[in-house]
Amino acid sequence: MKRLALLPSLAMLALAACQPSGTTIKIGLIGPLTGDAAAIGADMLSGTRLAIDRINAAGGINGKQLELIAEDGKCSGADAANAAQKLVNVDKVVAIIGGLCSGETLAAAPIAEAGKVPMISPGSSSPDVSKAGDFVFRDYPSDAGKTKAMAKYFADNKLAKVALMSENTDYAQALKVSLKKDLPAGSVVFDENVEPGTKDFRSLLTRMKSAQFDVFVPNANSDAVDAVMVQQFRQQGFTQRITGADTMDSAVVVQVAGDAAEGVTLINVPTAGEGTKFETDVKAKYGEPKSSISWVAYAFDAMNVFAQAFKAAGTDGPAVRDYLYGMQPYTGIVGTFHFDKAGDPVGISYVSKKFTGGKIITVGNITLP
Repeated sequence: MKRLALLPSLAMLALAACQPSGTTIKIGLIGPLTGDAAAIGADMLSGTRLAIDRINAAGGINGKQLELIAEDGKCSGADAANAAQKLVNVDKVVAIIGGLCSGETLAAAPIAEAGKVPMISPGSSSPDVSKAGDFVFRDYPSDAGKTKAMAKYFADNKLAKVALMSENTDYAQALKVSLKKDLPAGSVVFDENVEPGTKDFRSLLTRMKSAQFDVFVPNANSDAVDAVMVQQFRQQGFTQRITGADTMDSAVVVQVAGDAAEGVTLINVPTAGEGTKFETDVKAKYGEPKSSISWVAYAFDAMNVFAQAFKAAGTDGPAVRDYLYGMQPYTGIVGTFHFDKAGDPVGISYVSKKFTGGKIITVGNITLP
């Protein structure tokens, strides 16, 4: 369990006066800028850049401009660890936005922890992130809640038998474990893993034909792989329901799977920023989001939370950490939230969504007990 060590108020005031010795305040970013999850990474980068541009245009932090240093974590633990080493030990950043993928965050966390550099992930959902360290936060909720919402959705829609196909990654495996824990015993009738980089699932899908199931859960680390699973599932003649989680919440699924995406459902956080001035501003500056406006919004809010912390507590890592643990509810694009003692967000809910006519629409809220 993470600890909460609040500094005395006088120490906080002293630290608030501290600033980096350079001419700018360096912010790191770790996310999948290339690879299967690159569309999500691009949106994460856009959200962070938009926030920094606005903060700098308004005068920066105590007169200093923010400087973004973005590193490609490639949705890989090894690459994210290398990126964190550079950002913390060479670039001397004061904070990190990221990782995006859970494997990135879990690999970067020990390095950030050792350097006392706070991180806010705008996309990592593995329950393991809750135990990753005192300096690790996220404004995107854990799969520990999302899988409860998925289990409730299955029960409400009488989807009693589940077929799972999961990538062998930190995110996908953690979601699978959590979902199986939340489903009634015996619900999962097909459960197979595939290695990252797999793009041909036909042999596994052939084996799946012998299973009696009501819903198929493609559980990949990226939207691109989810889409291929969906496409090949329909090509094999399956007519059962398909329900995914957050990586399915992406325009890439339609772009790759085409008509096979029609009717696919998913359980995720509410779409953030859609139909608002925020979306208009994002499109004017960066064009259409590559995956979803939500990924832009979560990164945008994460950066603005850091900016609020810097203004209140300075840029000393432990002071920023302690500010975040004690932060009053913050209202951003994704909603109103604060952090609990594990650095997880409190206040983000879940909804069901559906692909209809090439668009992702929200179907309804999922209220957990």
